[in-house]
Amino acid sequence: LNLNMIKIRKANINDLNEIYRIEKESFPDPYPYGLLKAFLFHPGVYLVATIEEKIIGYCIGIMRNEYIGHIISIAIDKNYRRKGIGTILLKNTINELMELGARKIRIEVRESNIAAIKLYEKIGFKEKERIYGYYPDGETAIVMFLE
Repeated sequence: LNLNMIKIRKANINDLNEIYRIEKESFPDPYPYGLLKAFLFHPGVYLVATIEEKIIGYCIGIMRNEYIGHIISIAIDKNYRRKGIGTILLKNTINELMELGARKIRIEVRESNIAAIKLYEKIGFKEKERIYGYYPDGETAIVMFLE
């Protein structure tokens, strides 16, 4: 896979079916379609990664207040994982949140999701706290911040 083939652009309403497909295949407790749609109209950043127009990943970041950006969801099509696409998407989302005024970026991640934790640490996120029983199945969330 040539990373130069990947295009990052703002998501739009026509992307939702593919975003929802990736969300469902990526998480045991996926966000509902309607919520993924609602984020399109929320202040923040909503990006998709494409190869030849095909959506292979997305990232949603919102502004919590004037200075905290919050990564809501990031997921990559299962056929394109571990190729650097998540890093590109996350960095683009963080940069855009910072342009909107974010001075800190927050993300929650399942404590069992080692691949995601490693990605976030590589970018500079640090664990700040744990929320026990955060996910519907009772799993703990690790709350990480990029300062």
